[in-house]
Amino acid sequence: MKLRLISLLFFGALCFIILPGNKNGRASESQKGNTGAPGDESNTNGSPRTCSYCHFGAAGPVTFIHLIDTNGDSVTQYLPGQQYKARVSMSNSNTNLTGYGFQMIALRDSNNSDLDGFSDPGNNTVNNYKIATIPNGRTYAEHDNISSTPVFDVVWTAPPQGTGPVTFYAAGNAVNRNGTTSGDGTDSEVFHVNEAIPAGTTNPGTAVIPLSLWPNPATNIAYLNLQLQQGGIVRLSVFNLNGQLCWESKQSLEAGLNSLQLPVATWKAGTYLLEVSNGNQTGISRLVKI
Repeated sequence: MKLRLISLLFFGALCFIILPGNKNGRASESQKGNTGAPGDESNTNGSPRTCSYCHFGAAGPVTFIHLIDTNGDSVTQYLPGQQYKARVSMSNSNTNLTGYGFQMIALRDSNNSDLDGFSDPGNNTVNNYKIATIPNGRTYAEHDNISSTPVFDVVWTAPPQGTGPVTFYAAGNAVNRNGTTSGDGTDSEVFHVNEAIPAGTTNPGTAVIPLSLWPNPATNIAYLNLQLQQGGIVRLSVFNLNGQLCWESKQSLEAGLNSLQLPVATWKAGTYLLEVSNGNQTGISRLVKI
């Protein structure tokens, strides 16, 4: 019992000495990754070491990760090469916790390697985050000093086509600003995104169906022209940027030029991907509904 008490006291003293220096970011100050991602720092039992290792004692925040596109929509698929906001936010009902911090990394699912897609806008006063690379080569986005707001929008550029699924890992921390690590709250989150097919591309070796859509953006009706090498049953599928199927139809069409109408009036405003396939040919195009 005494040994346990001594261990707890030593542990608390160690956190008190070391962790206040991490207010400018764990990777920046201590060269550590503590998001809970594979390959980050771990405890002696092999479990991930996150902010909760030293910041504890209070009902803390709930941490969320969202990927926000240029339209301000939260998505679960990325278009290769496109720029997004990787948002870390904390929902906090504890009025004693008034300061916030975070650390985040994005890894390829195929081998848990670092994508290094984050970028620094160069204005930490406004964005209150920075980019830090630790000795093992991993790059993190993390807070730049204690933030009074629980939302961090990090600029992220999606990787090249063929990268496949990506997972974001983040740890969030809410502190009571008492100068120690006691009485704080922490949480961590994992967020998976899949690679979407860019408009106008198809799988290698697949014949392309030439498509044209107008008007685009559309309000009530969109007209589709498609050129087929051979006639037959054609499947038309419309997906939102979350990868959800929003509309689908099968049409028996002739070889050559075909004209169709898409009933966009009932669709929610946003950006959609139209996929047209007859088994031998495939065509993909982007449509905006306003």
